[in-house]
Amino acid sequence: MNRVAQYQNIQVMTADKVRIIIMLYDGVLRFNRCAQKAIAEKKIESRSLYINKSLAIISELANSLNMEEGGEVAMNLARLYDFAQSSLTKANLTNDASAIDGVNRVMAELKAGWEAIAHSSSATAAEPRREGAGVSYGG
Repeated sequence: MNRVAQYQNIQVMTADKVRIIIMLYDGVLRFNRCAQKAIAEKKIESRSLYINKSLAIISELANSLNMEEGGEVAMNLARLYDFAQSSLTKANLTNDASAIDGVNRVMAELKAGWEAIAHSSSATAAEPRREGAGVSYGG
């Protein structure tokens, strides 16, 4: 395992649930940008690879939702993930980079929300808290 992979592995293994979710959103955004670049360069194989990586992450995010505890928040996240999956599938089938733009806006907004949660929870670290609005990532 190279040093970058080791560092990334350590980051994931030591991150709290909220930080892991932020990292997942970062991954979606990064892979989506790569897919858009591949579309512009007419590299179909790369486009499919990056879109499939984004879809896998979004699927993991969707599967981590706790619909019972999360209530309306979890339902809204599920709808946004459905939108993202549908848009990315369309982009992959039609080679349309603009179909990825809406996904990037949604993911960036969700990431910003989770970053605000991370910031506020680190500011009140001494207080007991309930992490992850309707998300039960990793058990």
